[in-house]
Amino acid sequence: MIDGTIQGTTQETDRAAGCRTRFAGLLAPGVTADRLNRLALALRLSPVQAPAGPAPLAVLLAGDGSAVPETDALWLPPVAAWIEPPADGASDTADRLAPLLAEASTSDLYLNLTTATAHDLQLGGRLLAALSARHPLEGDRRDDVELALHEAVSNALVHGNLGVAGMKELSAQELERFSRDLGDRLADPVLASRRIVVTLRIDPAEDGRWLATVEITDEGAGFTPGPRASSGASGRGLDLIGNIADGLVIEDGGRRIRMRFRL
Repeated sequence: MIDGTIQGTTQETDRAAGCRTRFAGLLAPGVTADRLNRLALALRLSPVQAPAGPAPLAVLLAGDGSAVPETDALWLPPVAAWIEPPADGASDTADRLAPLLAEASTSDLYLNLTTATAHDLQLGGRLLAALSARHPLEGDRRDDVELALHEAVSNALVHGNLGVAGMKELSAQELERFSRDLGDRLADPVLASRRIVVTLRIDPAEDGRWLATVEITDEGAGFTPGPRASSGASGRGLDLIGNIADGLVIEDGGRRIRMRFRL
C-alpha cells in the first residue's frame, strides 16, 4: 500500500478519478494559530500542530528565510505535500492554496516551492527521505536514487530557474565565477521566487515490483537536449540521471524532467 491512499474500493475509485491522496489536516510552522485555523477552515481541513496518525497532511512552508523547518518529521509520513504559499501580501491565501492542494491530491508526494526555499532545504535529500519512508531503499540503490534526485533538483534550480551556467573546467577561477553567479541570482527576488514543482507517484510494475515516477518542473528558459560534449566540469547531470533511472523523459522545452525508478 502507498501511504496517503485509501484501501479497497474507495482507493480504486479515487485512483480512477485521479485522486491519490485525501488530505485531512494542515500544518504550518511559523504561522500563528489564528491564521492556521482560518486557512484550515477555508480549505476544509483540520489545523494540526504536529504530524501524528495515518491521515495525510499538507505542510505550508512560510519561506521567509526564518521559518524553513529542519524537523525531519515534517518530511516523513503522514505528511504528503509541502507547499509554499504565494508571497503576495494577501491577508488570506486560501483561494490560492486550494488549486495547489487539488493538484497535490493527484500524486503520492507533492512539492511546490520557490527556488530560494528549495535551495535552502537541500531538497534532493528531503525527497529521498520521503520516498524511502514509503518504500525502503537500501545500499547502492538508495545512493543511486539520491544522486539522481540531487542532480535533477540541482539542474532545475541552478541551471533552470536561476540560469547559472555550468562550470566549463575544474579551476579556481571557474569555481569562483560559478559561486558568484549563484549568489547573485539567489539574491535577485524575481529569480529566487521562481517555482519548482515536484510530483512523485508509486505504482506496481508489471514484474511485480514497484515503480516510482518523479516529475520535476521549473520556470527557467529551458534547453534542447543534444549530444553531450566530452569536456566541462559540469553539465553531465542528464547522462548521470539516465544511467541510474529506468526511464528518462525531457518535456516542455527542457523545463520538465520525468524519471522512473524501479524500487
